[in-house]
Amino acid sequence: MLSRLSRMKGVVLLALLVGLLIFTLVKNGTIYMQPQVSSVPAAYGVNVDISAMLPDTPYTLTTGSGGNFFDLATQLGINTVRITDVQWEMTGKEYPQSSWQYVFNEAASHHIRIVLLLLDSSRGDPVTQQAHTLLGTYKLAHADALWMVDLYNEPDVANLHLMATLRQEATYVRQVAPEARITIGGWKSQVPGHPGEFRWQDPEDIPRFIDLVDVVSPHLYAFDQETLFGITPQEWTRSFLNAVRQNSQRKPILLEEFGAGNGLAPTTSGRLTGSPEWQARVYRGVLQEVQAETHQGLLGAMAWLMAPRPAWSGDIQGNMTGWAFVLDHGHRLLAAASVFSEAAAHA
Repeated sequence: MLSRLSRMKGVVLLALLVGLLIFTLVKNGTIYMQPQVSSVPAAYGVNVDISAMLPDTPYTLTTGSGGNFFDLATQLGINTVRITDVQWEMTGKEYPQSSWQYVFNEAASHHIRIVLLLLDSSRGDPVTQQAHTLLGTYKLAHADALWMVDLYNEPDVANLHLMATLRQEATYVRQVAPEARITIGGWKSQVPGHPGEFRWQDPEDIPRFIDLVDVVSPHLYAFDQETLFGITPQEWTRSFLNAVRQNSQRKPILLEEFGAGNGLAPTTSGRLTGSPEWQARVYRGVLQEVQAETHQGLLGAMAWLMAPRPAWSGDIQGNMTGWAFVLDHGHRLLAAASVFSEAAAHA
């Protein structure tokens, strides 16, 4: 009996030691754990300015038969939108509550989820002000269409003051909108000793903000540069997402921006890049990889940019026509629109 008890103690002790070893390896990243898998449909989404979603603006999108933006989005298979607000960024002036409620109500009735991007304005209005206005005063915190709150677009995660502000913002969002997921839309970090020089979307920077977010939301571009080395858009997407996944601590991933120039207007280089055919090729490669990785914790992808939007003064990209795949107020669809709708239909 004593011998049997000793053996049992030995087995229990061995199991505890093995468990401790596995925990240590997982914590240190030696063993890779499968990320959380979402039960919601994959996001086939777009970035779009609120001016395209509202009636009777210079950027309003409609269908050929007179339907509104949300009818057009549904026709294209779009089930998620990340909303920018250039008017707020440029002037600090917010659209009225009725406009935002219209957008959220229409999105809900069309079964479209919203990623609400919050920003500070060029006038010095802090991002926390927009958070309080939209989520609190406008009562969007409990809107049915609200899926995710994006605390900031591409913050410098090496900026301690900004990161402290985002922590305050995250605390507020969790208080007023506990059902919404929190994310940060892309990131950069200043290169030490080189003011104004940044590392963009480096997966090694994810640990700087991972505790702030429920979802890791990288941005992916440079498809044209990678193809010079024989790397296809799908291969580039797969490689980048794999690097992000290694640093995401099993949290789900949303490819929140991806895009390619259509050759019709300047993009970030200040010159014409790409073509409608190239843009469609990039979309096809990215969305094929999305379909392949949804079982690995990838929530989906969101194209930059659906349609033109108000232009920043002096911005070489103008109204972003060079990135868009829907032109002429919704009446001209480039080849990427067909790729998008086909991918969504086969999801």
